[in-house]
Amino acid sequence: MGIIILQIVTIILVFAVLVIVHELGHFSVAKALGIGVYEFSLGFGPVLWKRKKGETQYSLRAFPLGGFVSVAGMDEAADEEKKGTISPDKLYTNKPAWAKIATIAAGPLMNLVFSVVVSILIIGLTGRQIPLVGKTMPGSAAELAGIKSGDEIWAVDNLNLYNQGQFIQIIASSEGETLNLKVKRDNQFLHFSVTPQFNQELNRSIIGVDELTFKNVPLGFFGLLKSGWDNTKIMIVTLFRGIKAMIRGKIKADVAGPIGMVQIIGETAAVMEENFLIGLLNVLYLAVFLSVNFAVLNLLPVPVLDGGWILFIIIELFRGKPLTEKQKAIAQMTGLALIAGLFIFATYSDFNRLGWLNSILER
Repeated sequence: MGIIILQIVTIILVFAVLVIVHELGHFSVAKALGIGVYEFSLGFGPVLWKRKKGETQYSLRAFPLGGFVSVAGMDEAADEEKKGTISPDKLYTNKPAWAKIATIAAGPLMNLVFSVVVSILIIGLTGRQIPLVGKTMPGSAAELAGIKSGDEIWAVDNLNLYNQGQFIQIIASSEGETLNLKVKRDNQFLHFSVTPQFNQELNRSIIGVDELTFKNVPLGFFGLLKSGWDNTKIMIVTLFRGIKAMIRGKIKADVAGPIGMVQIIGETAAVMEENFLIGLLNVLYLAVFLSVNFAVLNLLPVPVLDGGWILFIIIELFRGKPLTEKQKAIAQMTGLALIAGLFIFATYSDFNRLGWLNSILER
């Protein structure tokens, strides 16, 4: 029973923190640029506590699954309800295009800042763990490239490595394209070009190194600060490579939907029962991964996402006049249809991965 409660609490906390961080980005930049904010809320549903400071109501609501920010000039219902409470010059709609874009982009960018900060914390606790090759498989891409047992792999395609997981992640997302490995051997740095080979059983590219261990390498203060961005950059690069590979049909389209994400977070949290520190580090690393995904996907130019709002602003700049409400409505309905389609596909993938689909069809 205890582990189930721990899993539920972890799932709620991870999603809540990611959404709150995102909304905090919108809120802080809107405030800094003189845009009015009606409300900043932690959670959804009935209000449990509220306090008004200036024009903004700060509230705590019953359901702790994230939060929201109500920006003056962006929330039609709130604008109608609070008409006249905020001066026209503080409305989002009356601000210059750069201020609008900054306010919208601040949400995803805050998720990236969160990823950098938490990455620094993780690597600060674990140290830099350089992948160490145990052996190369006969006839593998690694052996053909000249990689040997005992080699230390410091970077791939100028992406600095801090653990084995990053190395595997970069190779897996490579689409079989030639990569440049920075390897340390006998205290000398060497560079090797290696072309990963796709493994059908694993459904990902590999180079054929086995029995990977790691070597701890000390990090100075500035090296630790840099590690946060390095880790975040690896996740961004591999995310785009993975999307590109799925679009081109190089790898099987296998997207985790809401059920899959809940399952992954729950399984990660379960490790805390056996070893709290390792489990906590795994949860933090997963939170970084989800935060990067949340940021990047939100910046896609799809109406209803932050990137869609930015697209509207750019189109209006080129047109020299605002889009009509009808045009915006059509675009948003199209965006909703795309998001709904992705949600259905991801949920289908979850059911298929968990074997639930076969169970339903067999009944």
